[in-house]
Amino acid sequence: MLKTTIFVEPVAKARARTVIKGGRVMSYTPHKTVKAEAAIRAAICDELNYFDKDIPLYLEATFYRPRPKSLAKRVVLPVQRPDIDNYIKLLTDALEKFVYANDSQITRANIKKRFGSPPRIELVITEDIADVKKEET
Repeated sequence: MLKTTIFVEPVAKARARTVIKGGRVMSYTPHKTVKAEAAIRAAICDELNYFDKDIPLYLEATFYRPRPKSLAKRVVLPVQRPDIDNYIKLLTDALEKFVYANDSQITRANIKKRFGSPPRIELVITEDIADVKKEET
């Protein structure tokens, strides 16, 4: 089981950019995405949990982002961009090869996007055995 809080501001995974440089087509990952993935890896490097490639995983993540000052107080949940799927894509890609072999091991997930201070990602990863027990009965 891996349970940790990563104190980085959640960032949505940006698409790879393609440019023509010197007559050659080159693709690169935007700096903000690379930096965020590195910060996530650095935060979990002390965790000694590694799940082997054949283990199905359950991922629970809550992304806390700062509340914009211009936002009305009555707005309780962050319903504006970035999209939650881009947050989770960044997180699962950053954890790949560090916590699990491949993000295809994630068979079930519970993802939340909230306002909170300080900005952080609360993460729990466990073996996904709940559905297997139900199917066996």
